[in-house]
Amino acid sequence: MKLIMAIAPLAVLCFSAFVLSAQGFAYDFFYFVQQWPGSYCDTSSSCCYPTYGKPPSNFDIHGLWPNYNNGSYPSNCDPNNPFDISKIQDLVSSLRTNWASLACPSSDSTSFWQHEWNKHGTCSETVLNEHSYFQNALSLKSTTNVLSCLQSASILPNGGSYTLTSIKNAITSCIGHTPWIECNKDASGRYQLYQVYICVDHSGTALINCPVFPTGACGSSILFPTF
Repeated sequence: MKLIMAIAPLAVLCFSAFVLSAQGFAYDFFYFVQQWPGSYCDTSSSCCYPTYGKPPSNFDIHGLWPNYNNGSYPSNCDPNNPFDISKIQDLVSSLRTNWASLACPSSDSTSFWQHEWNKHGTCSETVLNEHSYFQNALSLKSTTNVLSCLQSASILPNGGSYTLTSIKNAITSCIGHTPWIECNKDASGRYQLYQVYICVDHSGTALINCPVFPTGACGSSILFPTF
């Protein structure tokens, strides 16, 4: 009887580990996240340009993140499939332009891509391999063209202030789906447009209405700083 009682908790633990592992490879949709480099760089912590030069004055890819419909998300799903830059060698030039690291110290952005694949990309590998993961993100950047959407509504990165509603409406009318807007604060503590979340289906290709939005708030007046 004691042996059975000892084995039972172990069996439960093993089953729980199996379930968690299985869930780690499942997801419902993606957040495609783009950030405004001007809002990254003008905070109190500042930024460092990549070793290959200042990125374009455009929204930059932050990541393509698998998510669950309940708002949680898987991460670091497969340590046995680490980032391998040789698999995306044909994309490196485009990634440098559209998915640049602004973290300090300066780098060639490879460590940024490595982090995104290892933490987020491996959780989508049942659908997207490493190459298609990065290729799809680049395609989504081109498809959504957030900066052009905002400029068409006379929302310009010139240090002016805009309402959250006007920013969301400009992007919604352009892509046909409502984004979620994340703000951060500049060195003076003022809210500014930082990141744009757009939802993408399970295949990582088609834009969808977001099943759930992240949490967070912006002020009534949002700056759109220069870069």
